[in-house]
Amino acid sequence: MSVNSPNPGSFPSLGQLAQVSLDGMADAVLLTDIEARIFYANDAACRLLGCDRPELLKTQLWQIDQNLTLETWPRYWQTLQQQGVLEQEARYRSRDQTVIEVEVTATYLVADDTAYTCTLFRYLSERASVAREVQRAKDQLRAVLDAVPGLVSWISQDGRYLGVNRHLAASYNMPPDAFVGKELGFLKNSPEFVAFVRDFLQGDVDYHSQLVEANVRGTPCYYITAAQKYDQGRATVVVGIDVSDRKRSEEALQRSEARLLEKTQELEEALRERQRAESQLIQSEKMYALGQMVAGMAHEINNPINFIYGNLAYTDNYVRDLLGLFKLYQEEIPNTPPRVAAEIEAVDLDFITVDLPKVVDSMKLGAERILKLVLSLRNFSRLDESQFKQAYVQEGIESALAILNHRIQGRIEVVKDYQPLPKIYCYPAQLNQVWMNLLCNAIDAVLDPGLGDDSYNSRPRITIRTSVLKGDRILVAIHDNGRGIRPELQEKIFDPFFTTKPVGTGTGLGLSICYQILQTHGGKIRIVSQECQPEDSPWTGGSEFLVELPVGSAKDDVPK
Repeated sequence: MSVNSPNPGSFPSLGQLAQVSLDGMADAVLLTDIEARIFYANDAACRLLGCDRPELLKTQLWQIDQNLTLETWPRYWQTLQQQGVLEQEARYRSRDQTVIEVEVTATYLVADDTAYTCTLFRYLSERASVAREVQRAKDQLRAVLDAVPGLVSWISQDGRYLGVNRHLAASYNMPPDAFVGKELGFLKNSPEFVAFVRDFLQGDVDYHSQLVEANVRGTPCYYITAAQKYDQGRATVVVGIDVSDRKRSEEALQRSEARLLEKTQELEEALRERQRAESQLIQSEKMYALGQMVAGMAHEINNPINFIYGNLAYTDNYVRDLLGLFKLYQEEIPNTPPRVAAEIEAVDLDFITVDLPKVVDSMKLGAERILKLVLSLRNFSRLDESQFKQAYVQEGIESALAILNHRIQGRIEVVKDYQPLPKIYCYPAQLNQVWMNLLCNAIDAVLDPGLGDDSYNSRPRITIRTSVLKGDRILVAIHDNGRGIRPELQEKIFDPFFTTKPVGTGTGLGLSICYQILQTHGGKIRIVSQECQPEDSPWTGGSEFLVELPVGSAKDDVPK
């Protein structure tokens, strides 16, 4: 087929040439106005989108490009106007709703003071798509490795650098490209690092790590260095994390520990002495404050309760006199006026007549119980008996039991095996503190939640024994049927701040204070305990604290 050359003077216009050129292009072309309306589409665009030209000319670009919407078009137009040209990948929707991936080049045009866009697009080939994904993955990997706060390098099997991240290059004040192709060790900064990498490349393992020392611009540094092979062992990536500060801290710590070890025994002994002194001082202050508070409460309660109790006898007499008078009234005047009869029925006078004496009797019992409790509180505080004097031990035990009755009543069986004891010379308030601590521990032991399983089905029980020993001494034994204490712990239970109770439920001071108080009285305390095992008979274990005290005399020189 031959094509004739145009005659001189018969050349087509530029508009005609542009029209023919656009129609004949292999790439698809769309021209749109500022409202995204398509006013031109070449043949390639019609074929690629599967549409007739008249159909395309009724469409807006955002109806084809899935990246655009009616709302985002103004922002897209503004960006194109600012940059002039936009290159991107997009997903276009064809006439049959099939989505195709395309490469798009959009150009901002102005003609006759009117703005347009020329959108040129073509199929995105599989190879180009893969190449772009590979390049994107490489860029992403490079960004990640540059962001790693460590030294990263890629090294070939023959020991040459394939690349480094920006942190490694910056550490030596060199550009990253300066490392590519250089032989491992060209910086001569770390023979240890070179040996590590070479041994790893020649070995059979795919991963290895160790601590490596390197000299970075004259400064010795330590790195946790990890190496991982890739590309079937033909290359490896090496990552170094700076742990210099940690290494120096460890060395300084080792030196400090060596110095501190020499003084440990001396400091521990001083600490134990201080703990003993502090525990004694703390408990003394606590008991003094508690004694003041208890004595004050007992005094304040005692006055009004005495007034109430004293008037209850008169109240009882008055009630009985009134009820007798009413009975006499009923006998002498059997015809009760209607209004009075109605009121008697309304208030249920028969019930009141029977119940009112019972109410007064109940009030008497309550008042008597309060009086006994007040007496127990006063006996426990004994602020008026702080001198070294004679006292009955059993009174102090009973006072402690009365104060702890809210924890005991209905839950624990208390067995009292008292033998008559003589008065002993003592500081009563201090001994009351001993009985209170021992009874509290016994209550905690028998109410241990762990004893609620089927292996421990006996009722919680505390047994208190008193007896006279030879040599003018007395014995007080407090036994509980709890779990007991393991033999290896029994030697420590009188140490300050040692406790077998869960964290937050015991201070470890109670038994230590008991031990010190009994020492000041010339007495002693010991424990007999058997740990209860689940396979044993129920409640075969338990603990018993044995307290021995001298009867003493007024002439005994016992320090307070």
